Amino acid sequence: IHNWAVSDFGVRLDAVPGRLNETWVNVKKEGRYFGFCSELCGTGHAYMPITVDVVSEEKFQQWLKKAKTEFASSSITKDNNISLASR
Repeated sequence: IHNWAVSDFGVRLDAVPGRLNETWVNVKKEGRYFGFCSELCGTGHAYMPITVDVVSEEKFQQWLKKAKTEFASSSITKDNNISLASR
């Protein structure tokens, strides 16, 4: 179990592998915010920093358009296996 925490947002949320858990926060100021895993989850615990980039709706829509092309491209081979398109 991990616990996703960003102090500037006043938010902490358990992150359990294999489970979807979500929350919502209204951040009014653009910028980069840092958080941490606040559970002692194992040997790599100190190396689990969290970074959240808060951007305007316009910048997010620009990123989304690019990300759909860059990360969501796939093709289906003749044996129905999905392979990611090369970048």
